[in-house]
Amino acid sequence: MSDQLYNQLTEIKPFINKGDIENNKVSKKGTYWHIDHSLQILNSICEVLEHSNPGDYQPKFSFTKFIIMKTGYIPRGKGRAPKQTLPQNIKTKEELLIELDKAEKAIKNLNTLPSNKTFRHPLFGWLNLEDTIKFMGIHTHHHIKILRDIVK
Repeated sequence: MSDQLYNQLTEIKPFINKGDIENNKVSKKGTYWHIDHSLQILNSICEVLEHSNPGDYQPKFSFTKFIIMKTGYIPRGKGRAPKQTLPQNIKTKEELLIELDKAEKAIKNLNTLPSNKTFRHPLFGWLNLEDTIKFMGIHTHHHIKILRDIVK
């Protein structure tokens, strides 16, 4: 179930080894910012899922969620991440590698979670475990595409 996420982490690692690269034509933020943000999202959502209470789950239709989950596409520059997921300081290569290792372990742990675990997305509302993993893949892919374009 989480194989796609693990493969995405494998794709992110070479970007860490290239150093922090900036390209203002693509993004106001450099590669390390995008990597840090992606890893923060993965690690924090995995932690929330692990400690979630399935009784809190209250599904509700969201048009934005429907479109993004169906298309697998997040438009650039349209969404705004919650403040707590925005990197405040640029991490070093070593710090990013530690976060990457933490994310690998957290993603492997997803396969052991009960299927009734949930996550409340700030825009989409409640997501079940399967939809949460799908969202994490869509979000990570969004930032991988930005990383590729920055480095081009």
